[in-house]
Amino acid sequence: MRLAPLPPFVQSGWQLLKHLATVKPQAPKATIGLDIGSSSVKAVALGPRIGSGMRPLLAQQDVPLTEMTDASVQAAVQQAVGALGVPLKTVNLSVSGQSVIMRVVEMPKLAPQEFAQALPFEAQRYLPFTIQDVVLDGVALGATDGQKLQVLIVACRRDFLERRVAWIRQSGLEPGVIDVDALANVNAWMDRRADGQARSGTHAVANLGAQWANLAIVKDGQPFLVRDIPWGAAHLVKQMAEHLGRQESAIRAHLAQASSALAPELVEAMRSGCEALAADLQLSFDFFENHFGTPPDRVALSGGLVRCPGFLEALSQHLAQPLTAWEPREGLASDMAVAYGLALRTDAG
Repeated sequence: MRLAPLPPFVQSGWQLLKHLATVKPQAPKATIGLDIGSSSVKAVALGPRIGSGMRPLLAQQDVPLTEMTDASVQAAVQQAVGALGVPLKTVNLSVSGQSVIMRVVEMPKLAPQEFAQALPFEAQRYLPFTIQDVVLDGVALGATDGQKLQVLIVACRRDFLERRVAWIRQSGLEPGVIDVDALANVNAWMDRRADGQARSGTHAVANLGAQWANLAIVKDGQPFLVRDIPWGAAHLVKQMAEHLGRQESAIRAHLAQASSALAPELVEAMRSGCEALAADLQLSFDFFENHFGTPPDRVALSGGLVRCPGFLEALSQHLAQPLTAWEPREGLASDMAVAYGLALRTDAG
C-alpha cells in the first residue's frame, strides 16, 4: 500500500503512516519501536534480517510511567531506549486516542496528484477540527463495485503530534516513521501470522492498553475499520471496584497477585466490568457488517489484560466471536505488540 504524496500545507518534517499496515519482506537496518502509553514506555529493538528468517530481537524494555508530564515522559523515553544498548538515535513511534481520527470513505478514482489535492477537502467533512490543525494522510484500500475508491483517512491533531515529537527530540533522539497504535498492532499480528491466514477472511485485531483499546478490523489483509475505544485496564479496575464496593488499589493488587483462577466474586465483577468494552466492540462489528459485508469471524487480542486470569472468559460471555490471545513472537509479551509493530517499520515500509 503506497500513500500518495501529501499536499504542501499538510506535509511535516516527519511521515505519518508512510505505508499503512505493511511489513516489508526485507529490512535493511536495525530499528527501534517506541510505544509511549499512559502507564509505561515500551521499546523494542530489531536487527537486520538475515536470510529469509525473522529479524533478530536485539532487546526490549518496559519503563513504568507514573504521570504524563513532559519531564516524566522524557525521562522514561531516555531510560527505555538507553537500556536497549543499541546505537541508534532514530525511533519509530505512534499516536492514538481522541486526537486521532480514522475513517474509511469513498472517493472517485483519481490520479495520484489529484488524489493528494482532493484528500484534505474530503477529510474535512469528517474532522471535528479544521484541516489546518491536523497532520493528514490517506491510502487507497481498493475499488468498490461502483468504481470508486475506498480510502482510509487518518488525521492527527498537529499540537498532539508535535508534543510527542518534542518528547523524542528533547530526549536526544529523532522521530522516524510515525504510525497509529492500532495499525502498528496489526503489523505485529500480520507478521506473526506468517502462515497467510491473516490475509484471508475478516478478523478483529485489538490491543488493550491502560486507557484505550486500539481496534482494527482486517478484511483479506487490509484494515477497513480502525478506531480507538476509550476503555482499558484502568476502566476495568474502576468498574470492578464499584461492583464490589472496594478500593481500586485492592482490585489491582488482587489481579497482580492472581496466578490462576480468580475468586467467584472477582470473576463476576470482571464479567460486569467488560460489558462496556463488549458493547463498543459489537457496535464496531455491526457497523462493519453494514458497510463492508460480514462481521469479523474471530477476535485476536493483545495487551497486558489478556494475561489476566479470567479476562478472556469474562469478555467472551458478551461476544459471539471466539477470542484468542496472541504474542508478537517468542520472548515478547502481548503488551509489547505495538512497540514490536513499530520496530518492524523501516524508511521503506
